[in-house]
Amino acid sequence: MNTEKGFFEKLLRDREKFYDDIFSKNSEKFLGGTILKLLAVSIIFFGIYGIVMGLYNSPIQSLSSAVKVPVLFLLSLLICYPAMFVFNILLGSKLNFKQSLAMILSAYALTSCVLVSFAPIVLFFMLIGSSYAFLRLLNVAIFAVSGLSGMAALNSGLKYACEKHSIYPRQGVQVFKVWVIIFAFVGTQLAWNMRPFIGNRNEPFQL
Repeated sequence: MNTEKGFFEKLLRDREKFYDDIFSKNSEKFLGGTILKLLAVSIIFFGIYGIVMGLYNSPIQSLSSAVKVPVLFLLSLLICYPAMFVFNILLGSKLNFKQSLAMILSAYALTSCVLVSFAPIVLFFMLIGSSYAFLRLLNVAIFAVSGLSGMAALNSGLKYACEKHSIYPRQGVQVFKVWVIIFAFVGTQLAWNMRPFIGNRNEPFQL
């Protein structure tokens, strides 16, 4: 229990210590377990938020969205990560595959934490009878805020790797901003093709 508490404590409050553990020369054992924890946290929290989104329509839509929200983020990562990793190597990054993946998954975990913290607010607006159009806009805004929070944390982590550990190129921090735009575009297109996540009450369930 204390281990899990320490994990969340570092991820949310002491990210520099978290990054130090990732960049450590003896980080191989730490990285394996950390990647799995970050992945588990992300999937669970994205899934919980998906459940809340789909409740507006029906329990079936809720289950569908519980699967689709984590899949949306994981597919976006699968599509965009290889390009980022290769470009970083070309620019002189000394981060290995696991270290780089752990950095990105830490941003995902933070994004999912912010996202799930908004779930009670979404639930509140559902309970007071807000319209489908309003809830769609609300969820788009929440996804945007959560995603920007995660990417801002990742940007800070890459700067820390550059300035304190000298294992990440300064140009890479600038290239990362381009990657964020590509990632956002890919994520938006995937979300459009995977819709609905909320589901209009006046329409039958759609996968």
